Amino acid sequence: MARTLTNSVEHPLTAQGLASADSRGPDVAGIDTVLLDQLPESVAVCSPDAVCLYVNPAMERAFGRPRVEQLGRVLWELYPDMLGASFQERFLRVAETGVAEEFECHVAQRERWFVKRVLRGHGRVYVFSREITAEKKQEATLRGLYDETRRAQRHAAFLAQASEVLASSLEQEQILQRMAHLAVPTLADGCCVDVPGPDGQVRRIAMAHVRPALLELTQAFHARFPIRMEDTSGIGRVLRVGVTEFIPDLSPALQEQALAGEPERLQASLALGVKSYISVPLISRGRVLGALTLVNTESTRRYTQADVRLAEDLARRAAASLDNGRLYMEAQDAVRARDTFLSVASHELNTPLTSLTLNVQALRRDLEGRSAATPEALGAKVMAVQRQLTRLSSLVRELLDVSRITAGRLRLEREELDLAALTREMVPRFSEELARAGCELRLDAPGPATGHWDRLRLEQVLQNLLSNAIKYGRGKPIELRVGADDEQAWLVVRDEGMGIPPEGQARLFQRFERLASERHYGGLGLGLWIVKQIVDALEGRIRVESAPGQGSTFTVELPRQKAR
Repeated sequence: MARTLTNSVEHPLTAQGLASADSRGPDVAGIDTVLLDQLPESVAVCSPDAVCLYVNPAMERAFGRPRVEQLGRVLWELYPDMLGASFQERFLRVAETGVAEEFECHVAQRERWFVKRVLRGHGRVYVFSREITAEKKQEATLRGLYDETRRAQRHAAFLAQASEVLASSLEQEQILQRMAHLAVPTLADGCCVDVPGPDGQVRRIAMAHVRPALLELTQAFHARFPIRMEDTSGIGRVLRVGVTEFIPDLSPALQEQALAGEPERLQASLALGVKSYISVPLISRGRVLGALTLVNTESTRRYTQADVRLAEDLARRAAASLDNGRLYMEAQDAVRARDTFLSVASHELNTPLTSLTLNVQALRRDLEGRSAATPEALGAKVMAVQRQLTRLSSLVRELLDVSRITAGRLRLEREELDLAALTREMVPRFSEELARAGCELRLDAPGPATGHWDRLRLEQVLQNLLSNAIKYGRGKPIELRVGADDEQAWLVVRDEGMGIPPEGQARLFQRFERLASERHYGGLGLGLWIVKQIVDALEGRIRVESAPGQGSTFTVELPRQKAR
C-alpha cells in the first residue's frame, strides 16, 4: 500500500442517493442503483460480512465478471489475488467502526493499481475502485528518467574530478596512483592499475583499498602468483586482447571451477574476498597501455553495465594522460558538453512537469467542487495537461532515439509510401501549435511523391522541421512544399524567422547543438541531429539555406528507390 487516507465523514451517496433509492428486492433496498450504474468507477455494495449485494456495470467491465456471478458471494473470495488480507482488514474495520478509508492497492500478479474507497452507510459497506495503472506507469517512467539523470550527473561530476587529477601531472605513476585513490571508495572498494613491461612481465604501478591490510595480502598474492600476459582470463587477458572483462558475481563456486587443480591458489584467491570486478583496458592510438581494475570486497554494491561504462570512460581518460596528455582538452570538452546537456535536459523536463503539476492541481480543485469552473475552463486545463504530456513524450522519445542511434540500433521499417500524402495527413496535427504561434502554413504538396521509406521516421523528420519553423518563425508565414522527379523526392520547409549565421550552419546538425538562447527557445539540441541521422539512414541528404534576419529553408532529398 503506497498511502492511506482515513476519513470520518460518510460518502455523500450515503446521505442522499442511497437513502432515497427505490427498492428492487430485499438485498438492494435503499441502494440508488440508477445513480451507481452511471458512475465510471467500479462500485460494489456488500453486507457487513462482505457478501456482494450489488455491483455496477463499470465493475463488470473492469474485472471481467458478469454481475450474476458476483451477487451473493464474498467479495474477496471472488478476487483472491486482488483483495488480500490487508484489504479484508480494512473492510471489516470500516464495517465495524463506520469510519471511511481511502487507500491505494497494488495487484502485483496483474501489475495493476487502484485507488479504493471503503465506507459504510445504512447497514451496508460500499467499495469504490478507480484504476490508476496508467498514471502509475507514467510516474515510474518519469521517476526512472529522473534517477538516470541524477546518476549521470554524479558520474559526470566524478569524471570531471578525475580529469582534473589526470591533468595535474605528466608523471605516469603519480597520475595513476592519484587516480586509484580517487576511485576508492567512490567507485570500488579496491582499485589497481597494471601495465605490460617490455620484457613481457606485468607490473603493478598503482593500488588503493579501503582496508590497507588487504594491500599487503594482495601484494603477497601477486608475488606468489604473478599476472601473466597469456592468462585466459583476468587482467592478463585484458592486457593482451584489449577487451573489458566484467564479472558481476565472483562466487566461490566460479573460482573453484576456474582454478580447478590449483588448490593453493584457490585458497589464496578466496582469502582476498573479491565479490565482483571490472577490468578495463587503457588504450590510446590503438595500443594497450595498461589495465584499470575495480574490485568489490567490502560493500554490498552490485556492479552494472552503467558502472562498466563509467570505468571505461575513466580508463580512456587515464590512457589519454599516459599518452602525454594529448587528449586532455578534448576530455574536458566532453565533460562540459555532458554537464550542459544534463542541465538543459533537466530544465526541459522540469518545465512541462511544473506546468503539468499546476494544471492537475487546478483540475483537482475544480473536480472537488471548490470552484465554479465552467466546462470550457475545465476543457482548457485538460488541453494544457495534454500539451505538456505530449511535450514530455517528445523529450523522452528524443532521449531514446539518441540512445538507439548512438548504439547503432536505428531500425528502418521500409514500405511503399507517398510523401505528399503523408505531409497532407500530418499538417492538421499542427493546427493548434500554429495558431498559438500566429503562423500561417502554406502547403504545396500536390503529389504523388512515392518511395520506399520508413513512415514513422519520416513523420519524425517532418515534425522536427515544422516544429523548428514554428518555434523560430513565430508570427510569420511558413511554407511547406513536397515534390518529386524520376530519381528523388524532396521536402522543403521555409520560415521567415531569425535565420542562421554561416558559422552556425556548419555545426547545426551536431548533437546537443543549440544556436539560440535556451532561455528563449526550449529543446534539448537533438532534433536536427536526429533528423540528419534518419535522412542519412534513408540514403538521402539534408541541407539548409539561411542568413541572419532572412529566415531558413531546410531541404530534405530522398532517393525514391533504395540503393542496391
